[in-house]
Amino acid sequence: MSAYQKQVPMRIQARAGSKVEQAYFAKSGLPGLDWPMPRAIAPDIAPAPMEDLIFHGGKVVPHMEFQNIYLGGTGSWTQSDVQFIDDTIQHAMEHKQMNNVMQQYFPGAKLACEMRPSIFLSQSKPARLTDKQIHDEVIALLEAKHIADRDLDSCLFNLLLPAGTVLAFEDMSSLEGLGGYHSSLHVSRDGHERTLYFSANAFSERLPDGQENGIVAFDQSWKSVVATLYHEINEFRTDADVNDAIEKNDNDFLGWSSRRGREVGDQPIFQAGSKLNQVFKEISDRPRKVLLPVQLLYSNAVHGAEGPIAKPHAKAAELV
Repeated sequence: MSAYQKQVPMRIQARAGSKVEQAYFAKSGLPGLDWPMPRAIAPDIAPAPMEDLIFHGGKVVPHMEFQNIYLGGTGSWTQSDVQFIDDTIQHAMEHKQMNNVMQQYFPGAKLACEMRPSIFLSQSKPARLTDKQIHDEVIALLEAKHIADRDLDSCLFNLLLPAGTVLAFEDMSSLEGLGGYHSSLHVSRDGHERTLYFSANAFSERLPDGQENGIVAFDQSWKSVVATLYHEINEFRTDADVNDAIEKNDNDFLGWSSRRGREVGDQPIFQAGSKLNQVFKEISDRPRKVLLPVQLLYSNAVHGAEGPIAKPHAKAAELV
């Protein structure tokens, strides 16, 4: 039985209506005991808060770092795309009005997110990368000292696939609606166990044969890449150890997740369906005269996608 045929929490970004969404979103669930569903307010009609996120007691990361790692070598990327991606995701993660939405999931803590210098890996452009290959790549990065062996418990390493490369996860791929995913792995070094947190991100684009690779949400691919990164980074900081929850079949490793195991970025995409512009937005970044392409995230306060907002909600999301 493949992993997606059993109920597991979401840790991927899936295009609405795609095979990946059908395989993962519709069948998502908690690894341990189910949380009770709220009563319907009318026959067969659930109340809006049904998708609200619940804090399960697992790891959250209000003060975090991230680092972008470009695969395929410098020849697989245009300098302008890299500059746009790096600059935009840094400003998006520092965006006060967007962080005002996320603040509800970190009561009593101030959000902080710093970006480490991006790096390129000198390698040939891969045609396809599997989750096993991604795992091996992350370990190799640490062993070769390409990534700094410090503060690993609060840093997310974002592996970015170049144009034309297919991202595969379990039995599905970016050709079937996968935008990206975040996960973790444990390695032993000098008698100590270290945890590496990482995300894998497709280069969302329309291929020459008409196929959609990843989630094409904007008029330029680099913008869709930024939106995927924004999705994965925020899911890391609200639900860092989802992989342990799946592997150990234990809800207690989950941070913020819905009754159906969905993370902060999942429900908005499903709700938007084919109208991606409802949740994939270019927002103002005043006083800079640029727009930031992001994906709006789920807010318990309004029981749906929200942002940007002028002030954090007066009442933070309750811990359950």
